Amino acid sequence: MAEALDIELLRTFQAIVRFGQFLAAASFLNKSPSAVSLHVRRLEALAGGRLLERDNQTVNLTPLGRRFALQSAELLRHHDQLLASFSTPLASGRIRLGISEEYAGAVLGCTLPHLSADFPHIELEVETGASGRLSARLERGQLDLALLVVVANAPPSSRCVRMLGLTQPVWVAAHNYTQDLTRPVPLALHGKGCPYRSVAVDALSEQGRRWRAVIVSAGASALETAIEAGLAVGIVDRAQVRPGMRVLSSEEGLPELPLHELRLMQAPGELSEAGEVLVRLIGDGFVL
Repeated sequence: MAEALDIELLRTFQAIVRFGQFLAAASFLNKSPSAVSLHVRRLEALAGGRLLERDNQTVNLTPLGRRFALQSAELLRHHDQLLASFSTPLASGRIRLGISEEYAGAVLGCTLPHLSADFPHIELEVETGASGRLSARLERGQLDLALLVVVANAPPSSRCVRMLGLTQPVWVAAHNYTQDLTRPVPLALHGKGCPYRSVAVDALSEQGRRWRAVIVSAGASALETAIEAGLAVGIVDRAQVRPGMRVLSSEEGLPELPLHELRLMQAPGELSEAGEVLVRLIGDGFVL
């Protein structure tokens, strides 16, 4: 008789594919790194070959792994849909969600279709903004949940309901941009409360570099335009570098920036049933 395929092994594999790191997948699944490695070995034994090539920093799919990733994602989707069909969704109520602006489209794109189709009695209100501002509103109870960008070495919080991935801020400029080291660094910045702004300005100050704000905007569009026009240097998530930008290296005189995390945080107090539904939908659907 053929060996059964454990769904939990597939969830572990998909978490590794999503985050690109064993450690991040282990944190997301609330498992030990050794348990994650054991799951991969069991899957590879079932698949009859290596699914992942890994070193100290990164994880890459083998050709067999790429095929298995597509097939297992589809299997998990059907499995979860089948389980969900066994019960009628009863969750209802209003939930107020704050999202860092650069991730709003991805979060809502993976959440709203399922929310409207499967949980029609949940009323969602969304607010976008800088992580600092959203965090303050969360503390005051003006939001129920917020997706925040936080420095990776920040103290853990009991109100973090899901860690959704790691981000690496980088310095970017237009392809034809040339630094003049005798003048202040011209910056395109989000307003106060943006975590990337804070670490970038602090890093320049520690380095003794002068800087000036060429443009400050709550929206990304104006900043991207200024950067791609060669007027300013910006700070963006490496995964969101646009074709009209290039990443500035440390050899060009700019300091390294620390790794950040995307944390889904809840307000003080108990999370409502509607909030728990939203946490699950975001956690299952959002891919950084």
